[in-house]
Amino acid sequence: MTARPVTLILAAGLLILIGGSGIAAASGLVGIAIGGGAPVAGVEPLTLLIGAVLGAYGCALVLAGIALLLFRGWAWWLGIALIAVGLLALLVTILIGRSPDPVLLFGVAVWGATLVLLVLPQTRRAIGR
Repeated sequence: MTARPVTLILAAGLLILIGGSGIAAASGLVGIAIGGGAPVAGVEPLTLLIGAVLGAYGCALVLAGIALLLFRGWAWWLGIALIAVGLLALLVTILIGRSPDPVLLFGVAVWGATLVLLVLPQTRRAIGR
């Protein structure tokens, strides 16, 4: 069995954590859309769509994290791509809001740390990149 460097374990753990939180948020949105709990008529389809996209994003992150622990090279690429999309979405949301929300800034820090862990030489070497 090949030893996993700490950077790979941390990157995979953060991918799984971010993915799990996305799945949890998505389930709430889908529950609102299906249960009709949205206070504005016509919002249910959009809420369902956002929940489905967020859920798929979360599942893909969890998949990338687990596969990274199994030394799958494609998981590294998937993790990089998904974290880049997430960082871009966070930054656009901050720019649209015109004020840095602490929760969004924390998200940028977590997504950024995950990206750094993924590109560190120890992680790349472990999966043959």
